[in-house]
Amino acid sequence: MIFVVTKCAECPLLSVVEGQRVCNVGPPSHRPIADGDERPSWCRMRKEQIIVRDFK
Repeated sequence: MIFVVTKCAECPLLSVVEGQRVCNVGPPSHRPIADGDERPSWCRMRKEQIIVRDFK
């Protein structure tokens, strides 16, 4: 199965730590995402897509 991710809300690498959304895609890990941002300025998805493959 392949996921093409274009928004943080769709990303399986998005985590919630102590009520704050955090990104685990690029360094540094657990980088906080502001509540109003759909895609932060530093996000790799601004210029690209992230393809996640599930190898089960």
